[in-house]
Amino acid sequence: MLIVSSLSQACCAYGAHKPARVLSLLSEEETVPCFDALPDDRHLKLYVPRESCAQSISDAARKRAEEIVRFVKEWDGQGDILIHCNRGVSRSMAAAFIILCMKDPHTPETAQAARLRKIAPYADPCPMLVSYADDFMGRDGRMLDAIEDLPPPCPTICAPVVTLPVAA
Repeated sequence: MLIVSSLSQACCAYGAHKPARVLSLLSEEETVPCFDALPDDRHLKLYVPRESCAQSISDAARKRAEEIVRFVKEWDGQGDILIHCNRGVSRSMAAAFIILCMKDPHTPETAQAARLRKIAPYADPCPMLVSYADDFMGRDGRMLDAIEDLPPPCPTICAPVVTLPVAA
C-alpha cells in the first residue's frame, strides 16, 4: 500500500501505518521527520534545492526521478511505503503515480492517473518528475500524457493522508 501525506502529517501517518519504507521529498529548508526504527537504506530523502535556472531545475528533477525509480526497484513489494512532501499534492503524488506505474505495469497509465485522482481529487503530480520517470521506464510519454489529460485538481492548501493499494 502507498500512504501519501503532507510534511505536517508524515509523523502521524508513519505512526498509524508503520510503513516499511519512506520517501521524503523536501525543500532544502525543511527538516526531515524522525521515523524511529526505520533503517537508513529504507528512507530515501530527496531535497529540492533552490534552483537558479531552467537547466539546473531540469537536472535536479531528472536526478530525483532517477532516485525514485531506483528506490522502488529495490522494494520487493513487502510492507507499505509512506511518501510525503510539503503539501502532499504535487511531488508526493508524482512519486505515488510513478510507483503505481512501475509496480502494476499492465494497467494503462491513464487508468492509474484516474485512480490517483479519484482517491485524491487535489492530486496534481509534478509533470517534470513524471516526465523523467516516464523516460527511465520507457513509457514513450504515456505517463506524462496521462497526468496532462486529467481535469484540473480540486484546490487545497494541505492534503489529508490518503492510502491506496499498489495494484488496481
